[in-house]
Amino acid sequence: MYHRVVALIACCVASTCIAQSQPSTQVELVAVGRLSGQALDLSGLTGTLETDTPTNQLGGFSAIEYSGQANRYIVLSDRGPGDGAASFPCRFHEFELSIDVQNKSIVPQLRKTTLLKSALGQQLTGSLKAVDSSPNEAESIAFDCEGIRQFDSKSFAISDEYGPSVRLFDASGKQFDHWGLPSAFRLCANSNEKGAMGTFPNRGLEGLARSRDGGQLIAAMQGALVQDGVVEGEKCLGLNTRWLVIDSQNKRAGRTKQLVYPLTDESTGVSEVLAVDAHRYLVIERDSNAGNDAKFKHIYLADTQGATDVSSIASLPRTQLPESVKPISKSLLIDLRDDRFGLGGEATAEKPEGLCWGPDLPDGRRLLVVCVDNDFEVDRQSEFYAFAISL
Repeated sequence: MYHRVVALIACCVASTCIAQSQPSTQVELVAVGRLSGQALDLSGLTGTLETDTPTNQLGGFSAIEYSGQANRYIVLSDRGPGDGAASFPCRFHEFELSIDVQNKSIVPQLRKTTLLKSALGQQLTGSLKAVDSSPNEAESIAFDCEGIRQFDSKSFAISDEYGPSVRLFDASGKQFDHWGLPSAFRLCANSNEKGAMGTFPNRGLEGLARSRDGGQLIAAMQGALVQDGVVEGEKCLGLNTRWLVIDSQNKRAGRTKQLVYPLTDESTGVSEVLAVDAHRYLVIERDSNAGNDAKFKHIYLADTQGATDVSSIASLPRTQLPESVKPISKSLLIDLRDDRFGLGGEATAEKPEGLCWGPDLPDGRRLLVVCVDNDFEVDRQSEFYAFAISL
């Protein structure tokens, strides 16, 4: 009898673990759309960049946001081709995404391109050479666009990995305000120095969400801060990343708090966050591999309820957290490599980067739209996925 009970308990525990590690059955891929890597935008720019890429190249989609009108979406391009080697003028686009659930297709049609300008009217650029051009992050023209959220009917909040920073832009693309991040998040000039702290290069501010009530902006780091990890060569290794929660309605108060989001593996990083309700968020967590080499292309359902504010903790452990710190909890919602979606195997895209909610589907399920970054490679398509979600 004892052995039967033990076996039963073991079976239940195993079943629970499997349920937590498997993607949800409340998810259906309803449409896919692709856009040629050779497509050009509507910026009106001419000539070529230092990388011999047309200045009006369309691609590098790092974020997506629903406009609230019909089937119009705002899609943000990142810093441009060549990982900062080009003087790419920063921009976002307005797309019409015709999502046909019956035929499982998305037809993307570009309607408008808007260039981003500083508060002084200067063109923002993705060039690494411009990073040190201004000591004031609010005036810097160096900008690595990563996340975009509609702030109100006339403006957008956009996160920048270079600063890192979060800035506000009007509909014309001109900056009119910004939120300064705590000094512990500033770009680390020399991560090998003793006591170094800040954002490790290219592992900075990636995801941006706006809470459902509009009162908070959630800025998520891609990887661990230097003080929360271990620098080995050209990598900063650590499982504990920070989310900065900004009081977006009372800017002068400068109120923020910091939460810990634990990565699944040190090879992964956060690409995007999206609010679900008052305390739950969707999170893209992925590795940097494509095709059959890819192992992690996940969308997690994360819950901040009860998570500890770690603002006063200067340094977090590389892996295990102290018992006094409760991290954000998470469970796997979507594995983009799941065979039922047909997006895995050799077809696995390297960079699913953006998430947004579209208008609800006729059956009441929520429409989740994912955009994929093609790194401005002309032989690689930009992609859009649409999922029906029951949450």
